[in-house]
Amino acid sequence: MKNKQPSTIIGISGGSGSGKTYIAKGLTKRYKKGFVNLIYQDSFYKDLSHLTLEQRAEKNFDNPKAIDFALLIQVIKTLSLGDPAQIPIYDFTKHIRANNFIKLKPSPIIVLDGTLIYTQPKLLELIDLKIFIDAPDKLRLSRRIKRDTDERGRTPNSIMTQYSKSVRPMFDQFVAPTAKYADIIVDSNKHEIDHTGLIKNEIDKNLN
Repeated sequence: MKNKQPSTIIGISGGSGSGKTYIAKGLTKRYKKGFVNLIYQDSFYKDLSHLTLEQRAEKNFDNPKAIDFALLIQVIKTLSLGDPAQIPIYDFTKHIRANNFIKLKPSPIIVLDGTLIYTQPKLLELIDLKIFIDAPDKLRLSRRIKRDTDERGRTPNSIMTQYSKSVRPMFDQFVAPTAKYADIIVDSNKHEIDHTGLIKNEIDKNLN
């Protein structure tokens, strides 16, 4: 763990549907309001408004090239140094950025949630505590189907096609190898363990 910045930055990574967001949200609830900013990698998909909707749908959104990491790093640096920052809003049905933003105030802790965040050396340097959420393939797929149908307006068939075509291959190529950078690996199958409590203990050690 490193702590070279005013804000402590926590990374939570793992495959799509591994339980990253569940743990990230649970972790933020353990602190008082305003103490933690939760930032999602998925907010930083590159804008594809210059392409037709059909062309956008054909893009591989599970490749690191799909993410505007330069902007994400800029936002993390800005917040960690005590200045407010704007977070893009991404429309997952149209694959474009919205015209408005979410404005975040700086906070003592920044939690960064994303499948590909450990693929970027410059981003790795900023993260103080790296967590990797491990989950079997079948569980990740079932969770992704539920999330994308409920929250992103997708159909089960389109989700399963994308999963086999790009999500799973990109996990094997880019996501799984980054588990080696983790300070903590969480088995999301073990529901009896208070994962957020254990992670909070590690964060608090870094804050004190």
